[in-house]
Amino acid sequence: MTSDSSDRTTAVPPTGQSAPQGLRLRLDPTLARGGSLDGGWWPRSPDAEAELPNLIRGLECSLGVITRVALNPDAWDSAPRQLAIDGRRIHVGWFRAMNADTIGVTSASRDRFVLLVVPPQTTTAAAATAMAMAAEPANSARPADLLAASGITTEELRAEVSARLSQGDPTLRPDGEGARPAAVSGGTRREA
Repeated sequence: MTSDSSDRTTAVPPTGQSAPQGLRLRLDPTLARGGSLDGGWWPRSPDAEAELPNLIRGLECSLGVITRVALNPDAWDSAPRQLAIDGRRIHVGWFRAMNADTIGVTSASRDRFVLLVVPPQTTTAAAATAMAMAAEPANSARPADLLAASGITTEELRAEVSARLSQGDPTLRPDGEGARPAAVSGGTRREA
């Protein structure tokens, strides 16, 4: 899929400071943490060192100070261990067991939030759909299911969905409806 240059910023709820211009992020408006995901993020590239600072600044507008970030190294071109943001250091953890379609962030109050990561090459319409579904307060879908329901495919996603369909997985139906698993694949919401 190709990216669309006419993409628009999806704003986060303000809490005093403004989100970075051009940040493509959508959070659960209630921040009640009732779903398997707390929102979606659409980075512009797979370069973590370039993308994470704006994400962290944007999240801090809504979630408070971010102290840690967790990602799967298979989904990113760079793997910094720390980021210097506004005169402080943010620890970045890399976990192969973590779902590659998510990012975990921990706030100073030790709350952990999980976001769907929409692949950078995704079209604007598909990315907007995926982020909106990920930001639904009661969302319980797995990241791969949200991406598939949004029309976003990658080689890994196609292989996973194909295998699950061949096994008769009831959580997948061609119309994107059906029972949805209760947890995010590859991780749970825990305090750090």
